[in-house]
Amino acid sequence: MRGGPKVFKVLSASLAVALFCVAAAPQAASDPGRAESPLETVAQSTSTPEQLARFLNARLIFQEDLALFGQTDYWQTPEEVLVRGRGDCEDYALLANDLLKRQGKKSFVFSLYGPRGYAHTVCVFVEGGRFNLMNQDRLIRTQAASLEELADELCRDWEWGAVAEQNGHRGRAVQIVRRETATRRPSPSSS
Repeated sequence: MRGGPKVFKVLSASLAVALFCVAAAPQAASDPGRAESPLETVAQSTSTPEQLARFLNARLIFQEDLALFGQTDYWQTPEEVLVRGRGDCEDYALLANDLLKRQGKKSFVFSLYGPRGYAHTVCVFVEGGRFNLMNQDRLIRTQAASLEELADELCRDWEWGAVAEQNGHRGRAVQIVRRETATRRPSPSSS
């Protein structure tokens, strides 16, 4: 069978987003001044980080920018990710960040860089004084009391990170976090 399960998942994700948008339409039609965006509708229906992780898992497919856009780095808007139903780590992080902020949570996008070209972007949110993350469609609750501790959990050998924001279809660092050499954990091979 040509296409198989992946094609079905793509179609079902696109259909789910379309149905989500249509479901919000009657309210918008009855009160044009109160039209809700699809993002607002999703934020209201996913009121916890656990529900948001389930939504991302069910509705989005991971796909690299090169395959989607023919370029190595393209940051989609949260609206584009919802409509397209696919994206890479930055796209998941931007969508999760937008939805968590709409739910009143303190959150931001964090890009982490390490050796051998390691680069990854996640959505970080703070609850109960602890830094937690949405890593694509996975919710990871940690005991990290700082961004540096959280970075250690993501990549043992991280070198630097950046709190980032979207700037058009690119990202831009708004706060740099550097790893102090003295705080590096010893690698298992050096013990």
